[in-house]
Amino acid sequence: MPSELFLTGATGFIGSGLLQHWLETTDARLHLLIRPRRDQDPQSRLEEALETLYPDGAPSDHLGRIEVLEGDLMLPDLGLNPAGYRRLSGSISHIIHCAAAARFDLDLDEARRINVGGTEKILALARRCPKLEKLDYVGTAYVSGRRQGLIKEDQLDEGQEHHNTYERSKMEAERLVRKHWSRLPITVFRPSIVIGEASTGRISPHSAFYRVLEMVRQGTLKALPGDPDALMDLVPLDYCIRAMQIISRDGGSVGRCYHLTAGIDHLTSLGRIRDLTARHFGTEPFAILPGEQFDALMSRHQNGLSEEQQQMANEIGLYRPYLAGLPRFDTAHTSTALQDSGIEVLPFDEYFPRMAAYLKSRAHA
Repeated sequence: MPSELFLTGATGFIGSGLLQHWLETTDARLHLLIRPRRDQDPQSRLEEALETLYPDGAPSDHLGRIEVLEGDLMLPDLGLNPAGYRRLSGSISHIIHCAAAARFDLDLDEARRINVGGTEKILALARRCPKLEKLDYVGTAYVSGRRQGLIKEDQLDEGQEHHNTYERSKMEAERLVRKHWSRLPITVFRPSIVIGEASTGRISPHSAFYRVLEMVRQGTLKALPGDPDALMDLVPLDYCIRAMQIISRDGGSVGRCYHLTAGIDHLTSLGRIRDLTARHFGTEPFAILPGEQFDALMSRHQNGLSEEQQQMANEIGLYRPYLAGLPRFDTAHTSTALQDSGIEVLPFDEYFPRMAAYLKSRAHA
């Protein structure tokens, strides 16, 4: 009998990648929890995500396996009516909890309400599922916060401070998940900075990485704060998706955490990103300035910045810690789990040309 998958976050970048992979590699029936927006109902949000995944139209057999559930992680029983909640909990065999508030500027109470509170609702659902075989929780490698050195997959709360409320609330959500390891078949996945698909070059237009690259391509972003030698942990979406599915199927993954990161051998320097963007976009290399010099530059040109440039300057302020070279993430569990799968992280230099081509094709579409 085909499996019944319940997926949260299906309209997001990682979630839509999971949706596509499950549609194309399994015969599972997919139940998607999608909350309405002020200007879009859940079905319209799904259709928008599918148009991005399948520009020529999703195959009809895929569409027939999707059930859209209008609900909200913040509401009791996910906002479903009692009969709908009972039907869902009685049928699903696999849960992937991918939804999260990834904004860095929420106040802590709001970030907790969404990221911890939403996870509580998913765990409550899981406890009600008699057929549940697996619950995959998608966290972030940056629960490490301000820690330095090599971060192990078994480590979580070491008393560290965090750069923002996203990191803090995701650490607290993972701590809650780990408390259920003895009760539920849970695996934790921690991606680092997911930037796009290595195979196609597709990048989400909603990601900060996309917006930075697009402004570099247009020649409107002239400088970033940081150190040219700072090493960034960038990981392709398709690697994360394939790795998650392989690891999740392994019964030995229950009660364990896996870093979905570039690995120490495939970190990318900020200077290398500068050089590659200049080469593939045909632009002048952007400057990489120490923090104080960057702030002084922004101050001098404050009145001359366009609205888009001002928004990007504000966003860069939120992402500055990730431009400075942060902790290194150990991948011992992940490497062992994938050693016979043929799945590995490609060097950034190898797939960036496809990302550059994707951006240029969108500009000329």
